[in-house]
Amino acid sequence: MPFLLSAGKKFTLFGFESETEFERAVVENSKYLFGPEAIYIDIKKRVGLKDSYHKGIPDAFLIDFSNPKSPTLYFVENELLAHDIYSHIVEQVGRFMGAGASSGPRTRDMLLKHIKGDSRLRKAIEAKLQKTPFANLEELMISLTEKGEIRVVVAVDDEDAELNQALTIFRTPPDRVVLRRFLLGTSVIYECEPMGGEVEQIEGSKVSNEDFDTVVCAAFDDGFQRAYVKSNAWWAIRLSQKAREKIRYLAIYQKSPIKEIQHVAEIKRIEPYKDSGKFIVYLGKKMKIRPIPLDKARKGTAPQSPRFTTFEKLKRAKTISQLWNMEI
Repeated sequence: MPFLLSAGKKFTLFGFESETEFERAVVENSKYLFGPEAIYIDIKKRVGLKDSYHKGIPDAFLIDFSNPKSPTLYFVENELLAHDIYSHIVEQVGRFMGAGASSGPRTRDMLLKHIKGDSRLRKAIEAKLQKTPFANLEELMISLTEKGEIRVVVAVDDEDAELNQALTIFRTPPDRVVLRRFLLGTSVIYECEPMGGEVEQIEGSKVSNEDFDTVVCAAFDDGFQRAYVKSNAWWAIRLSQKAREKIRYLAIYQKSPIKEIQHVAEIKRIEPYKDSGKFIVYLGKKMKIRPIPLDKARKGTAPQSPRFTTFEKLKRAKTISQLWNMEI
């Protein structure tokens, strides 16, 4: 059985007994699962046209403001893996995707009514509006439901290869987050695999999800030679829907003893990687840039998991830390 160690203490996996219990944990940990710029709207309301197959009741709604110029609305589906993957989870995701494409005005009116009736929720959303181009709630909701694509995110209680494989049937696979619970006596801790978890944050850095077109991946020399040089690809990267739409370049940070970035490639296409829930990036034109070395005097700047920046920053940066700094 999986366990976590904390300060020499062993926390063992403690599964959820019901979907209701799991949903409560998702709500309590929503800022960790979906990010600090996301607002979780904990209501169950039908979406989709009444007489259409593409209708259903999401477990919640989510507005993601991580890109303030273009916020995104999600239907949230909270699921235990004990449920049948194809007849329950995949079918629900398909219905929600169809509903998002066919019933924007109905979804807009329903959410507006709920938000205006909840003063705390309304204040939270209006606070986020200040950084967006929208003057009021109405403008925001029109953009979310009629101009932008309504997306789906599935929260599950564990990793599952069969579910990962099943979700690849969709042209644009939904985002997926994982929340697992561990117990020691009466003490509970959670393990989260968050939405957009590929964006590694450095405390105190001025990093934004608003504009990026490049993903930076770390590699030892053997992996660099095998994947980047010989296979013209890089694989097993966790990328959200938003990231897959935006990135155009892949850069390699070569770990010790090199400790620098000098190899960049254009991205030809991105596809699901086996049944891992991750993706493989196929590379096109490769180029070498002026080496960008790791900061000698600043700890914690070397990318461990994939991180985002822009191609323009790659051309200007003199050290790795400047790739994550919004002011260069």
